[in-house]
This record gives sequence, structure tokens and C-alpha cells, in this order.
Amino acid sequence: MGKYGIVMTTLQNEEQAQPVIEELIKSKLAACVQQIGIKSHYTWKGELCREDEILVLIKTKKELYPLIEKKLLELHPYEVPEIIMLDIEQGSATYLAWIDGETQSE
Repeated sequence: MGKYGIVMTTLQNEEQAQPVIEELIKSKLAACVQQIGIKSHYTWKGELCREDEILVLIKTKKELYPLIEKKLLELHPYEVPEIIMLDIEQGSATYLAWIDGETQSE
């Protein structure tokens, strides 16, 4: 397994996403954060839901995951937010070095 990962979360809209994204970058928990408009389909409390959401992709070092999860739980408005990490197995050496330079050490 590599030393880098992408943390994923979803938020209701851009107004919710923007302060979360800015805090992650400002606190050097993320080198880059991307947001994508998506349509989510899920069951919540026995009800089928279809919602427009913002998918947030957080590029970071895996060692920072506990701090990112803590920060997302502080800032996230959802009762049970999606917070998952995907492993980056390989990547451009220069891009991964850039992630190192833009994120804090644990």
C-alpha cells in the first residue's frame, strides 16, 4: 500500500462544501480538493432518497486520515457523513512530492 490516499465525502451543495474545502486546504490536511456535482440514491431511515450532492475528493497523505476524519465530523452537517479513504497505489512522482510539500506531517 502507498503512502497517499483520496478521502471522499459528500455535501448537500456548494455553500456547504466551500468552507469545508477551504479549512482542509488552509490547515494543510489536503494538498488538493476537487468537487463534482453528483446525484446520490440511497435508503435513509427506511425511505428511498434521491439527492443532488457535491462529491468532494481530498488528495492527501494517509497518515493524515485521522485528523481529516475528525475535522470533517466537526464541520459536516450530515448525521452520518460519508467519510472514506481510497488508497493511491501509484502516481506521478512529482505529483506525490507536491502532495508532501503541501500537507502537514502528522
